Amino acid sequence: MASDRHALVLLVDDDPSSLKLLSEALAGQPLTLAVAIDGEMALRQIRREVPDLVLLDAVMPGLSGFEVCRRLKEDPATRGVPVLFMTVLSDTASRVRGLELGAVDYVSKPFVREELVARVRTQLAIHAAARALSEKNEELAAARASLELEVARRTEELRAANQRLERELELNRAAELKVRKAQEELAHLNRVSAMSELAASIAHELNQPLAAILSNAQAARRLLGQAPPDVAEARAALDDIAADGRRAGKVIDRMRAMLRKGELSAVALDLGELVREVARLLASAALLAGATVRIELAPGLPRVRGDGIQLQQVLLNLLVNALDAVSRRPPEARLVVVRARPADGGGVELSVADSGEGIPPADLERIFEPFFTSKAQGLGVGLAISRSIVEAHGGRLWAERGPGQGATFRCALPVWREGAP
Repeated sequence: MASDRHALVLLVDDDPSSLKLLSEALAGQPLTLAVAIDGEMALRQIRREVPDLVLLDAVMPGLSGFEVCRRLKEDPATRGVPVLFMTVLSDTASRVRGLELGAVDYVSKPFVREELVARVRTQLAIHAAARALSEKNEELAAARASLELEVARRTEELRAANQRLERELELNRAAELKVRKAQEELAHLNRVSAMSELAASIAHELNQPLAAILSNAQAARRLLGQAPPDVAEARAALDDIAADGRRAGKVIDRMRAMLRKGELSAVALDLGELVREVARLLASAALLAGATVRIELAPGLPRVRGDGIQLQQVLLNLLVNALDAVSRRPPEARLVVVRARPADGGGVELSVADSGEGIPPADLERIFEPFFTSKAQGLGVGLAISRSIVEAHGGRLWAERGPGQGATFRCALPVWREGAP
């Protein structure tokens, strides 16, 4: 949960003049400072109130800074507290030892105020982000557990109602209609409980190479058990196992690339390859949805300027929405078309068109507002995030109604120009 309190920073040094210099250097920062003049005092203060960061002198009489760090990292209650060692510039051994004990960084003595403030603020930001992520994970786990219980309860209620209505089916037509309605609601709850269409598609895509690996392993075992063993065929089976292992690894690598964190980069991107990569990622999802995804790339497209992972996220959001939109159409009418072509006036236009039910004219702009959604289980943030990403790249993202039915999302992106900021 968010808090307005200032971060608590504990300064530990046996030299009062060093503590004074540190306090003066950090004065004016949104921090609460506490001090300790030896290791024992530091541990007592930490047990009373766990700080957000510890600036720790490496060499002190009595309990050294290294021993204080070791004890903090051994205690589950304080293991996550970042420790920033202070040591003399030439003391490489102390710096290495501190890092091996679990310290996150070090400051050289005599320190430069600007460097000290920057390192402290950086470590506090990292610590705050990690704590916020941990709290959010706990919230999500609790929400998921609550949802599963609710789904189980409602499923059991609907199953019981379904059984009662089936027994009354012979009495009148009204009972039959109620049974059908209960069955439809039960099917809907089952879809909700799936939680993640993408997770199911990845599992489906991984099952194929894994099944092939198992089959080839069994074949190799039989071949080697023959008298004499058929080494050539066994080697071929092992080669197939290696190939299927690489195939499964590529599926995992694509997921890793989508989830990887990093700073926003601006590089020259091959938009066609980006489209093909996302299409490969969602190939099994499209198969499970019974939809056809057609890719139409104009030849000779110029490279666009942007961050590959973020633009993949935009296209992934648009394609997942499109697959959901066509899921209510007859199987033969479930079509999603991804196009990339030069845009009028320069740049490149990427579009995703679907054959779904379309978007009401009044909602063509509202769908980009945060938390606006037409899905029963949607959060309504995907399109808002996608538009902000595209605008951060100097582009535009908008929606149009299809000429007959369905919807088209268009994304205009600037081309890469060498030397551009």
